Amino acid sequence: MKELVTCRSLAIGYGPGEGVLCADISLVLREGEYLSVVGAGGSGKSAFLATLLGALPPMAGEVIYENGLKREEIGCMPQTNEIRGSATVRDTVLAGCLGQMNRFFVGRRERNAAMEQMERLGIADLAKRRIGELSGGQRQRAFLARALCGKKRLLLLDEPLKGLDAGARDDLFAEIERIRREDGCAVVMADAEAVDGTVLHLSDRVLFCGPVEDYIRSVPGQLYFAGHIL
Repeated sequence: MKELVTCRSLAIGYGPGEGVLCADISLVLREGEYLSVVGAGGSGKSAFLATLLGALPPMAGEVIYENGLKREEIGCMPQTNEIRGSATVRDTVLAGCLGQMNRFFVGRRERNAAMEQMERLGIADLAKRRIGELSGGQRQRAFLARALCGKKRLLLLDEPLKGLDAGARDDLFAEIERIRREDGCAVVMADAEAVDGTVLHLSDRVLFCGPVEDYIRSVPGQLYFAGHIL
């Protein structure tokens, strides 16, 4: 599998005067891989995703895009649990096409792409509904569809399962796994409830980075699964 992103001695944070949240993050992310980022609130999960996207500069170290990966080939789903927007589902999903456009208006190609992703996630019948009128699971599917409009090789998801009931959480995670398998894209998901593939456990330092099988046997992993978030 081709390498997509390399992090070398990366330190993350929100800028000068804010301090470093976590330092010395070194890893390689490849096509088709799944990286689950876990840690307590404030450990830097969201900052790590924003740094991978290029929205935040590294506090130290570097993020290297490999094998021709471009920022516009990265789809991103930010935390959306507090959003009560008035935009329609269709307009929300269409916004994900903006990074792919080389003109100033939405055309047939973008509308078709948005509809394709809405149909893929089973929300095409909600196209004219307002985002603020949807259930939590429906809203997360809309924002996932928006991210998929921008995604080609890498998908960044910031706590997409947060606030959902058990059934909606399982359904959405199954959709994310299906997308990863079908599209062959890499997925990085920050979520304190979903662990699979490779695990990056953040605190004021990296507590663990490696396969989930090894994480389960590690001290941070055992504490995590026992309900203690370090």
